[in-house]
Amino acid sequence: MAETPEQLAARLRNLEQINQTMGLLLQQQLQNNNNNNNNNHADNDPQATMAKKLAALKPPLLLGKEDPLLVENWVRDFDKIFTAAGTPDAQKVDQATFYLRENADLWWERQGPILRNQENFGWDAFKLAIKGRFFPEHIRRKKYNEFSRFNQTGGMSVQEYAEKFNEYARLCPKCGT
Repeated sequence: MAETPEQLAARLRNLEQINQTMGLLLQQQLQNNNNNNNNNHADNDPQATMAKKLAALKPPLLLGKEDPLLVENWVRDFDKIFTAAGTPDAQKVDQATFYLRENADLWWERQGPILRNQENFGWDAFKLAIKGRFFPEHIRRKKYNEFSRFNQTGGMSVQEYAEKFNEYARLCPKCGT
């Protein structure tokens, strides 16, 4: 028995709806596969996983001013952050250099390739290099001279003296013992 034109039109509309639904389901499946691949890639990338872990700890930026306290604090903060996050030694330099800005970033852009070519270059060597650049010898000598002449003045409380002494001792570790 032959279908009427209305029945054929209804069947055709039904097939079009099924085809449209199948197309939407296929798109959703492809999108889900892409999302899973992206998530799996991030989960399988230890560097990316560690970067997220460190970012959650809100590490400080180092702008690259020749200020011994800034560079000392930045290095100490990263030592603590790396310990808290369980950062592998092999990732420490890469992770830390992401937080260099302005002059510090420009310095690393120029010196990084040279330093990385040194045998056994790692976090400890990086700390020495960055302190050498942003806590240069002339400032180190100046702080040493200030420390060697430092004494408690009449207007300085014992607490203020102790704080200033500790600051100098941090900047001149061989002198504060």
